[in-house]
Amino acid sequence: MPLALKTPANQDKPVEVLQKTGGAESSGPIINFSVDAIDYDKDGKLGVSGKNKKNSIINLYLDNMFIGRTTANDRGFWSFVPQNSLKPGIYKLRADHVDKSGKVYARREVTFSRSVPLEGIKPGTMVVVEPGNSLWRIARRTYGSGFKYTVIFEANKNQIKNEDLIFPGQVFSLPATK
Repeated sequence: MPLALKTPANQDKPVEVLQKTGGAESSGPIINFSVDAIDYDKDGKLGVSGKNKKNSIINLYLDNMFIGRTTANDRGFWSFVPQNSLKPGIYKLRADHVDKSGKVYARREVTFSRSVPLEGIKPGTMVVVEPGNSLWRIARRTYGSGFKYTVIFEANKNQIKNEDLIFPGQVFSLPATK
């Protein structure tokens, strides 16, 4: 979990993790190559950032499709903003630390979800649960009333054991109602 983040004024640039929890006193192995932040805006514009050795080359892939290459700066910070926006869904980001010939030195993979903003949910679609969501809140934004949380619960009861406990990453169907 990041402790200190630098959010650029230019929203076309990704967040930079300045300090992670634990700081320098943290025990365990030092990892030179990391994916520290995956962020997207309301339109699905993706931003990825991390750390590596200074001036190192990083190739990036989304669902095993090459999306671009970036280079770490003199402080070891790297970032990348692809041209295309993401549609809602679940994705796997892969970052490869490579040499000039493309030989892979290290690889990091992160699965993440790009969900529908709660303001734009329409019945008949899917939603990926994010931290802070509740069935009540999703129902209120989708159907206009939190009391309709039972519609979502019934449509997804194979995933929901307790309607008070839903978890980030769950994907729910939002059925159309009459």
